[in-house]
Amino acid sequence: MRRLFFLLLIAALVVFGWWRYQHLTKPASSFTPADKSRLDPKDLQILSALDEEYTKLAATVVPSVVSITSSNPRPDPPLNPLELLFGSRNRVPRKSLGSGVIVSKEGHILTNNHVIEGMTKIAVQLTDGREVPARFIGSDLSTDIAVLQINVPNLTPLPLADSEKVRVGQVVFAIGNPFGLQETVTQGIISARGRRVMSDSDVEFLQTDAAVNEGNSGGPLLNLRGEIIGINTSILSKSEGNIGISFAVPSNTARQTLESVLATGRAVRGYLGVVLHDMSPELAAALRASDPRGAIISDVAPGSPAEIAGLQPGDIIRKIGSSPILELTDVRSRVAELAVGAKTEILVEREGRVINVTATIAEAPQVPPTQRGGR
Repeated sequence: MRRLFFLLLIAALVVFGWWRYQHLTKPASSFTPADKSRLDPKDLQILSALDEEYTKLAATVVPSVVSITSSNPRPDPPLNPLELLFGSRNRVPRKSLGSGVIVSKEGHILTNNHVIEGMTKIAVQLTDGREVPARFIGSDLSTDIAVLQINVPNLTPLPLADSEKVRVGQVVFAIGNPFGLQETVTQGIISARGRRVMSDSDVEFLQTDAAVNEGNSGGPLLNLRGEIIGINTSILSKSEGNIGISFAVPSNTARQTLESVLATGRAVRGYLGVVLHDMSPELAAALRASDPRGAIISDVAPGSPAEIAGLQPGDIIRKIGSSPILELTDVRSRVAELAVGAKTEILVEREGRVINVTATIAEAPQVPPTQRGGR
């Protein structure tokens, strides 16, 4: 028995030694990496040039985009007497994160009003890492545009383009500070113009599919020349994340707010002085109108630019300047875009006749018209 066990042990050692020898002497698996791309750059000249232009654009404009952190060390007031008496552990100082863009060598910054509204401390972080305090200059709640200023030398501002020249399908870039990820660049196209996110908004937004998320608010939407065509403001999403539908305040609207705030310290709104109603097929038939679209004047404010220009109740506004009027909200948008003192031609249809008048836009009164649609 011992001899048999000894023979089996020797046999096992021999088998193990042979297996070990084969394992150690077996050649390693071969690995030959690719030495170069199978694509010749000469065959991709257009894509290579486009790639180079995109990176050049990003490198040029990113230093003009800033991150904005605003806070209010005092929490919101108590919501009920019990909180006032016993306090609440859930009430903490408010904070907000957003973006902005430098638009002057003197350090003026455009951002969204909702980024800094109600905040007492505003800090701006530049792309070189410097964090500096910002001074609030003014804002306009109706356009959600705010103006800040920082005292930093050698700033490089970005120019404001004419947003009326923006076309659906053109390539755009959104730059900002989403979720605190600074200097984030996304690309897309203009998906639509003239979007009205809220029915009573004075702003017709630009719609884009460039990725915009929380923290992008106030950052610029840029064209291929590195010009500001919009200020990113909001997104449409059920999950509060990007699904490819975001909105930007057009640069012309932002410019008007900027110039008004710098000139007067506040946002000055244009005023025509009419109360409007949308046209309908029934009204068009009763008035024998040439087009069932447009905005009909139901009242004219005494002494207003509309009365001075000769507009009358019953007039159907067809154009303001070169812009066609298809509904009453178009009138609100066109008037909002005009500076106080600007002269504009208004084309109206009156009893089947086409009449052209010139109105001088005035400053909106402090107490707006009581009827909805008054402008």
